[in-house]
Amino acid sequence: MNKIAWVTDTASGCIIGEKDVFVVPMGVILNEQHYKDQAELSVEAFYDLLKEYGDGAKTTQPNFQEIHDVYAEIERLGYTHVIAIHPSSKLTGSFQSSVIASQEVNVTSAVIDSKIGSYPMKAMIEAGKAMNAEGQSFDTIVETLKGYAEDAVLILNPKNLNQMKKSGRVSKTQSFMAGLLNIHLVLQFEDGSIYPIDKVRTKKKVIDAVKHHVEKNIAAFKPQEICVVYGGDASEAVIYVEWLKATYPDINIVSEILVPVAGVHLGYGTIGIAWIKQ
Repeated sequence: MNKIAWVTDTASGCIIGEKDVFVVPMGVILNEQHYKDQAELSVEAFYDLLKEYGDGAKTTQPNFQEIHDVYAEIERLGYTHVIAIHPSSKLTGSFQSSVIASQEVNVTSAVIDSKIGSYPMKAMIEAGKAMNAEGQSFDTIVETLKGYAEDAVLILNPKNLNQMKKSGRVSKTQSFMAGLLNIHLVLQFEDGSIYPIDKVRTKKKVIDAVKHHVEKNIAAFKPQEICVVYGGDASEAVIYVEWLKATYPDINIVSEILVPVAGVHLGYGTIGIAWIKQ
């Protein structure tokens, strides 16, 4: 078994301090105060602040020196290989910084653009660790994870289109019209970007729309595990968790709080459903 270090950032939901996983904090700005995700502000405390100061909230990516220091520490600790998994390179510069940093250490490295964010990134790391424990080769693990990145799914129902407009995740026109007509958007990652895939008028219809798109995706490939992520308010997540458990009894259904950097752009109360096609 290779001694593999895993590099990611807090957009993955991985916890700082986990064995063999090196998590670089991303930053959030709330009420004009900058915090390092997890390192200076817990996820629960973040959502308490987001509920009050969500308008105008921003995110910052890790600076290059922080990522470089992680690779230097990995080399010092004697790891033989590194696999880094970062959020979509279309939404953040972490991937490119990691590529450069990996070239400045004497450790065999592979840097993967997950083309997504949140739970699927963490699921890729967990799958890779399991493959390494089984004795699979470094190259096989890397190629398998790259395949997961091509097919990972994250379906979202955001609650703050104004924030998404400010961050550029949806156009001003989409945000304006949605607000004017009381339209709810259903979004999905595709090739590293977020696109609207449905527009509905009522909360019941948005729940039905999310379920429809989940069913359509699962019909193509049944995953081993599905995660419901929630932006600070777990009450709506229960609706989807109960539905998924009843509809797909053979799939492991879990839920967890949405990573803060996603919460900034999507708003308090956002719900998402995610998996990798493992």
